[in-house]
Amino acid sequence: MAKEKIVCFYKRPAGQRSDLVILEVKAPHELAGETVICNCFNQEWITELTYGTEVLVWGPPKQGREGDLLADACADILQPHFTSVGTTIDAITIKKLETENFKYFEERRVSTKLKGRANINTFLALASKCPGGHQEAGHLLIGYARLVLHELHYTADATVMYQHMRDKLVEAGQPTYS
Repeated sequence: MAKEKIVCFYKRPAGQRSDLVILEVKAPHELAGETVICNCFNQEWITELTYGTEVLVWGPPKQGREGDLLADACADILQPHFTSVGTTIDAITIKKLETENFKYFEERRVSTKLKGRANINTFLALASKCPGGHQEAGHLLIGYARLVLHELHYTADATVMYQHMRDKLVEAGQPTYS
């Protein structure tokens, strides 16, 4: 079954959880009036909305263990009331970049300079095992770093992300770029 965007409205936070909110499905959807527990992990701005504000979720909602309907919030860029909150990147800027430079963000060649014998040796060892060589090794390292930073909640602000990564390298005795 294909994913659909379901329009709901915000009712309240879900207890003490900062990553869950209670929504209600809006008419004319077939589930209109049903309560949905919405996962808004990394979208905590949703928990600060006022009653009745529209929120889009991915459907169809799943049935929880206790009979509750569960759904994930759609991406910020799709949310009708998303604005730049705190260090979140402005949605209008992202939408403009995506439409104007779609191919640019799908694949782009970049070059870099590695510092430190251990870093170079690690990169070369990984590249030697990758069918795609240096390009695949670089892709794997960047992708993995992004996932780790996302889990640590450091991806919303590039300055915070930079400082965290730099501090961790210094702490580990690794060479930094400058």
